[in-house]
Amino acid sequence: MSVRSDHEPYVQVVVGEIEEVGLAVVGHAVPGRPPAVRTAVVTLAVPDGGPYADEDEDIELAWDEAFGWVLRLPAEAGTSDWFMGEDLVPSPGRVARWVDMVLAHPGMTPSREDGPQRLPESEDEAFEARLSAYAASA
Repeated sequence: MSVRSDHEPYVQVVVGEIEEVGLAVVGHAVPGRPPAVRTAVVTLAVPDGGPYADEDEDIELAWDEAFGWVLRLPAEAGTSDWFMGEDLVPSPGRVARWVDMVLAHPGMTPSREDGPQRLPESEDEAFEARLSAYAASA
């Protein structure tokens, strides 16, 4: 049985990279921790320009170990979920660039619409190793 890694160090590095690209992070939380499904939420201030500049509410970026990163954007019927979808633990810089691009040009990036990439209860040593690498570098 593999050890379930803490994902908070990974999320903290992602937050730093998001700030590096010039987006304002209002806060972040890591409510789901092992042995529960690992989750995280990063709250972003509404950008100064682009299609979401006139929104009244902050924007939510969420991560979980089944779907990866999803950006919840304001839409006429509440929110529209934009899944990054390429990898469950993409590099923090890649996450930041993706968020910046989606907020500036949402029509340029498709959202993955299929099911989870892995089940949270799966034993996946490679996934655990990728998460734990961020704890080792913190």
